[in-house]
Order: sequence, then C-alpha cells, then structure tokens
Amino acid sequence: MKNGRKAFLQILTEFAEKDPKVILLVGDLGFIFIEGYRARFPNQFLNTGAAEQSLMGVAVGLASVGWKPYVYTMTNFIILRPYEQLRNDICYGNANVKLFGVEGSESYRFLGMSHNMYGDEEQRLLKDLPNLNAYFPKEEQEVVKIMKDEYQRKGPLYMRI
Repeated sequence: MKNGRKAFLQILTEFAEKDPKVILLVGDLGFIFIEGYRARFPNQFLNTGAAEQSLMGVAVGLASVGWKPYVYTMTNFIILRPYEQLRNDICYGNANVKLFGVEGSESYRFLGMSHNMYGDEEQRLLKDLPNLNAYFPKEEQEVVKIMKDEYQRKGPLYMRI
C-alpha cells in the first residue's frame, strides 16, 4: 500500500480538528511525517521516546480519563516489546486505544529483526487477543473506512499501515 500512512494522518487530522480529545502518541519516530500534525495540534501530541512499555501505559492512562489515543510506531514496537501491556492493559482491559503499526520496509532491513516482523508473525501474535479488532488493509481507501468506523467504537484497534 503506497499511501496508507498519508491516509492515516489525513483522517487523524480530521478527527483532531473536531475532537480535542484525540491525541497522537509516537515512539520516537516519524518526525518528518508527523511534524505538521505536531505543529498544528501541540496539545494533542506526545512523543514518549524509545520506551515502548511506557508508550502503551501512557495510552491506557489517557484512555481511562476520556482521551482518544492514537499510537503510531513500527509494528514490532507496538506488538513485541510491549506485548504484556498490549495483552493485559489494552486488550483485556478493553481500553479505547487505537494502534497503528508501520511495517518495516527495505529501508529498515539493515536494522535486522529488531525493526522488522517476518511472514505471518504479526497476525499470529494478535489473533487470540480479546477485544482487539486487527486490520491489515491493502488500499488507502480501506484505511479511511476502517478509521472512520473504529472512531465510533470504544475498544482497542490495531492496524498495519
């Protein structure tokens, strides 16, 4: 999918314009990509740094007091490093946290397995988590539709973009 990230940011911006409780959390990446959002919505943006377990904990805490956190980072930093927080706090806790994982690409291959997931590893790790709607869209129109549908639903979402 060529423009999944672009579609994600476009729809997230629309949400943030009309809903001051929408907040974007990032794990120390995407600077060029998200800079416009951060400048436009400084009170609806938080970079937790390279601390994936804390990123998830902050998202759950924000959701528990009415914020609508959208977490954006690489897939393995949403699933692997903070798996316990994903499983226990977000999924079993049915937290209204929306997770968006950026798939590793050729530009990340040199970083090896720490920055990439291989085969169906991602789907296998997510398939039995309760309350989680997981999506793997192929087209940017799917990203838009899913985001709009899931905005209305309270509960965890995972989408690879």
